Amino acid sequence: MADLAIATIVIVRRSQARVAHCDASLPKGLAELLWREPNALVDRGEPLRCVGARRTVRLQWGSQRFVLKHYVEPTRRHALKQAVQPSRAWSTWSAVHRLANAGIATPRPVACVENRWACFRGDSFLMYPYVEGRTVRSYFARQEPAAQSTNEILWRQLNELWHRLRQLRVSLADTNLGNFIVAPDGQLWVIDLDKARFHRLASTAGREQQRGWRQLLRSAAKCQLPNHTPRERHLASWATAR
Repeated sequence: MADLAIATIVIVRRSQARVAHCDASLPKGLAELLWREPNALVDRGEPLRCVGARRTVRLQWGSQRFVLKHYVEPTRRHALKQAVQPSRAWSTWSAVHRLANAGIATPRPVACVENRWACFRGDSFLMYPYVEGRTVRSYFARQEPAAQSTNEILWRQLNELWHRLRQLRVSLADTNLGNFIVAPDGQLWVIDLDKARFHRLASTAGREQQRGWRQLLRSAAKCQLPNHTPRERHLASWATAR
């Protein structure tokens, strides 16, 4: 399972064409390959998700498993706009480390690589430990009576997560149930935090959090979640009521 321990050493490498930040715990051979041939490393992985040119793959390196994301802008206009902004990999690296440091159960990134042309940024790569477990969607999709108590526990964990995000003034724009993983020990993990946003105003954060919670409820409804009992309705409305 992914580790929540705070990284103490980050190795930075720079060239005219590339900048890389790697956790010192990353195997040297893997860090070197990620630095020299990140695209080839993506090609070696097991595809998890492909959206246009963007790819997310799973890598096996010895006994360790990682997720590697390749961020590519869909159009030339998007690429020109992104060239003068922090790369998507770097923005996610910073956001996830900040959330992990605050106690949110999320796999801490171990590498961030940006392709560059002088001061302009191109496509980028983000690597983090693979979290073993099942998605919350797969739990909610079960219809047997024994699943009801498990679903209630998961709703409690989701509510606790939302309360913590409210304290941090963070919203999750993508709350698809596939982005929440239940590890073998029962811990709820949140992954794919590419669209996590920090807000200066608590009111703005509250509005965005409620929007994300409604999206989560719609995703749960698609799983035909049996949430019609008074107890489950209470749990489903807890995060937005407080």
